Amino acid sequence: MNIVKLTNKIAIFMLIAMIYWVFIFICINVFGFRIFRENITQLFSLGIIIPSIILIGSIILNIMLNLTAIAEGKGGIKIKTSTVVRFAVVFSISLVVLFSLLYLGDVTSTRKKEDYLIAAATKLAKEQSAIISRLSKYSFSLSYLESAIQDIKILGQVEEQFPSITVIVRDSIQGSPYLFGFPDYLYRADKDIQKTDYILSTSAEEREYLHSVFDGKEKQYRFSSNDGNYEIYYPVKGDGGTIVLHLSQYNRYGKVGP
Repeated sequence: MNIVKLTNKIAIFMLIAMIYWVFIFICINVFGFRIFRENITQLFSLGIIIPSIILIGSIILNIMLNLTAIAEGKGGIKIKTSTVVRFAVVFSISLVVLFSLLYLGDVTSTRKKEDYLIAAATKLAKEQSAIISRLSKYSFSLSYLESAIQDIKILGQVEEQFPSITVIVRDSIQGSPYLFGFPDYLYRADKDIQKTDYILSTSAEEREYLHSVFDGKEKQYRFSSNDGNYEIYYPVKGDGGTIVLHLSQYNRYGKVGP
């Protein structure tokens, strides 16, 4: 019966399509591959619901037709073992190829994002040289912080790629050097500022890099990406000395959950 073969093909195709889609979704969420942008959760739901409806309909129709064929003494459709084995091997290889393509796509996407954001950071630093000059004339005082807050807000509004900007400097507390990060707001509403409020929390690798920048040993930027969050440590030199702009951007890629 041609219609039985047709329903078999439809059911197998829908089942394979669902497996591929679930595999892609797992890779994106578990390994952090970033190929698609927003609304992936909605796309995943549609990619499951629609094939499921078609698959269930095909299976029901196939069962009915096979039961009819058996009742008429024609027997059901037989599948060769060699065909099943061959299909399993090809399918397994295709999953490996798909994983490789997702990985390469993630690497390419991240590299393009890095180039784009670095170009934006370079242009921002050149365009706003007057602000960079003011920020580089660091002194831990209320007047500097109030001025820096306004300047950082301007930088964030000028360049839409960097909604979060922090100015990093190095200073000391009781003779020990520390890294300080200044956002676009005061930590204390009463303006009773304390150095300890602005100590920058970083990883060991980040601290090593930043201290190298302030020691004059490192001049290159540092770029990192994780789960759709892109960060750049961008050293700039102004009239008052060197500062580091910490520029961050988060792209929503629609992972399941909050």
